[in-house]
Amino acid sequence: LLPPKGGAAAGARSCDVPVHDTKSLFLLVSAATKVVADMQNLLQYPLLTAAFVALCGVGLIAFSTIWPVSSPTSQPQGAVHEQLFRKHLVALADLRSAGTGAGVDVVDFGDGFGLGLAGRGVEAGDVVFTVPKALALDVNTTPSCPEEVGDRRPHGAIGGSAAVDAAAAVADAASAAESDGEGSPACRIERLVAGAVAGGEASRLTGLLTLLVMERRRGLISGLPRTRTSAVLEVLPEPHWQNEHGLFAIDSEEFRILGAGTSMEGWREAAIKKTAEAHRFVQLAASGGLERDLGGDVGLEEVRWAYLVLHAYGQWVDEESLDDGVELSTKVLFLWPLFLSRPTPEWQHGVSARYNAEQGVYEVVAPRAMRPGEEVLFVDRRLSDASALCFRGLWLSGRHRARLDLDVGTAARDPQAQQILQKFGCGAQPLRLYVSAKKVVDPHFMSCMRLVALAGNVTKLQRVTERGTWAQAWPETGMLGKQAEATAAELAIGALQQALNRLSTTSAEIRQRFGSDAVASRPTVRVREAETMVIVGLLKSMKELQLLSGNEYLFDALRDSQKKGKVGGGGGGG
Repeated sequence: LLPPKGGAAAGARSCDVPVHDTKSLFLLVSAATKVVADMQNLLQYPLLTAAFVALCGVGLIAFSTIWPVSSPTSQPQGAVHEQLFRKHLVALADLRSAGTGAGVDVVDFGDGFGLGLAGRGVEAGDVVFTVPKALALDVNTTPSCPEEVGDRRPHGAIGGSAAVDAAAAVADAASAAESDGEGSPACRIERLVAGAVAGGEASRLTGLLTLLVMERRRGLISGLPRTRTSAVLEVLPEPHWQNEHGLFAIDSEEFRILGAGTSMEGWREAAIKKTAEAHRFVQLAASGGLERDLGGDVGLEEVRWAYLVLHAYGQWVDEESLDDGVELSTKVLFLWPLFLSRPTPEWQHGVSARYNAEQGVYEVVAPRAMRPGEEVLFVDRRLSDASALCFRGLWLSGRHRARLDLDVGTAARDPQAQQILQKFGCGAQPLRLYVSAKKVVDPHFMSCMRLVALAGNVTKLQRVTERGTWAQAWPETGMLGKQAEATAAELAIGALQQALNRLSTTSAEIRQRFGSDAVASRPTVRVREAETMVIVGLLKSMKELQLLSGNEYLFDALRDSQKKGKVGGGGGGG
């Protein structure tokens, strides 16, 4: 998904194929499913259904980069482009004056704005820049209150510098000067939110939504002056944007029917419920005092806008941050400087963040050796076709990524094996994995299938996982024995076939309700077809592995080629 490749994306286009053009294909899917059901050996033909379903999606996806759903071929006008670039520059300058380290610059990468590494290069594990505690959106702090001013002490980029440390008193004085004060509306709001969340009267999500609404209103109403973070919000869309983009703008019936069986099933209902809860909190907390401090008349539209922003810009800290579905992870951070950067789903491409309590700053750490000018990305492990559409109003036209819910309960599992499976992120049932569409089998998917296939024999599982080289480059792993690979392939085929069947449950209703609509008017179709393509690709690879595992000569040749580096460590899908 990211980092983006060089060059402009001017050649990108969408294929506005009417859904009714695929009606015959849906009929073929139904016929093929019946034929397969009548076959004596069902597992021999799982790709028959998959092949027909895949045809429904092939003509609907244009492979390029990320484009707005509403106008996938539009190019930003020069004046608008320049204006937005200046807004990014002003936002970063304001954040630096508030103590953010100078390790990054705003860069126009041709296909969008982001942050690029400034100055010299860095090695893996180096601190790229630091962010004061006060520059994080956090329900546990009250930076607008005077006692929090001391936490705003700045720290230099890449380990700090004497010059930056010497400027600490100046920055603290500036922070104190613009502090809202003990009795200010902002201080009261932050304290009320912190107390409500700590006392269980409001969820963390509700608290964050309230704080984000407050930050957006700074400078717009009396009593909430602008701060050094206000310019960041000016690079984001206005609240009314969500009326035409993202999951709240999608017709409820369309989302229910076309979202059925996909990873975004139930997201809209959950979002409506969560934003309604937050809106009630804003209206009723402190007997209406919270809403009065916010300037009054806080609409649901504004809360929904904040919901999309939080889900689009949440910065994952570690793998354990990955909660199920649409729930907001407890460990996801919201550092204001990283609102100016772009996301990646991969740990090896995105920076990590850790809190340095001694300095009172968050340290943004390089994932690998990076050159000057290289893009600094934050990690969004949820980034997929579904999340891009729902939270950013965009669609991914290439390198599709989906969260799969895989039923692996048919595999025998020794209770003692559960701890080992959980260690590698393969212990859940159903097993939830993010999988990308690519030419080789996703390594995490393949490695989990191998571990689950061995889970019935904890002795074998321990022997394999404790082997010096097998899991050394996790999630890349080597092939196991012929029987184990065959078991893993069979398990994967069964789980993937079930996922594909779930996608077909609403085929008749789709034909009936949306048979004459153009794809451009039903953006959820793109997510549905992208996830179908991901599943079909994996099914094809697993069927091939199953066939190879049944032939000793071919299997040995495949394993030898992997050892020689001719096949990726992901597990011999081809």
